[in-house]
Amino acid sequence: MFIFFGVSKGAAGGITMNNKIKEYLNQNKSLTFNSLLFSYIDEGGYKDAEIYKRAGIDRKLFSKIRCYNNYIPKKNTVIKLCLSLSLDKNRFNNLLSSAGYSLSKNNNFDLVISYCIENDIYDINIINDYLYTYAGVIL
Repeated sequence: MFIFFGVSKGAAGGITMNNKIKEYLNQNKSLTFNSLLFSYIDEGGYKDAEIYKRAGIDRKLFSKIRCYNNYIPKKNTVIKLCLSLSLDKNRFNNLLSSAGYSLSKNNNFDLVISYCIENDIYDINIINDYLYTYAGVIL
């Protein structure tokens, strides 16, 4: 089998793997962090300023997230954005995952965040109290 200019030809000369790969990519690729974040903001009927203020992040950073489709903020920033949107566990994990992050079961910080999401605690001040008490850090 030879690959020439992105086209794969089998022994019979027909295009084989190239179409399968394209089909696989189309079926399995999820939304980017940027697209998913702003779809959640729109679905919730929020204004951008409301979200970045509630998350406690700088307007310039939020603008960078909006303007650069491939920009991925730090994990803490993504968590704050999830909290500011009051996302349920599934949506929280989807947005976190779209940025390449996850919550682990062996880290007190991540466990406190999981606990808060599972118990509908979205107030960053309360969460920071829990984080400081049980993980020694804050968002």
